[in-house]
Amino acid sequence: MDKIGEKGVEQMLKTVGEYYAHFCFGVFTLLAGIYVFFHLGYLDDPRVTPPPPPIGFEHEALQFADDWWFAGLLVVSGVVLLVGVFWDSRTCRNVGLIMIAPLYGALSVAFMWRGLFDFRFNLTWVFAGLALALLIGTAIRGDYYHTH
Repeated sequence: MDKIGEKGVEQMLKTVGEYYAHFCFGVFTLLAGIYVFFHLGYLDDPRVTPPPPPIGFEHEALQFADDWWFAGLLVVSGVVLLVGVFWDSRTCRNVGLIMIAPLYGALSVAFMWRGLFDFRFNLTWVFAGLALALLIGTAIRGDYYHTH
């Protein structure tokens, strides 16, 4: 590898280290979106959601988490966040966080509703809530300490 390439990789790794939380959110959001694309409708599987399946309002309001359009939003927002990390773009990192915050919030509400109020307990709502809390903490810290 030539000197320019080494410096680029070294700088990229340094940036990933500085924005590790952003990097993790970007990677896992991208992976979650890809997973949903390959497992459309997984929440309707009785191995994931015990019978009886949700009906009426609950089905219509809370089944978005395994739809193609939600997967697309996850993929796009994960990519935007990763671009912000790799290119050291504060704007892209902030836009990426703004994009994934409502997605994680919606997941938290949907799975909490299913787990707490409908007795379809699944640890996914715990992890979605934790991810939302960590996302809020990351957004609050933001790039303030890393201004160049």
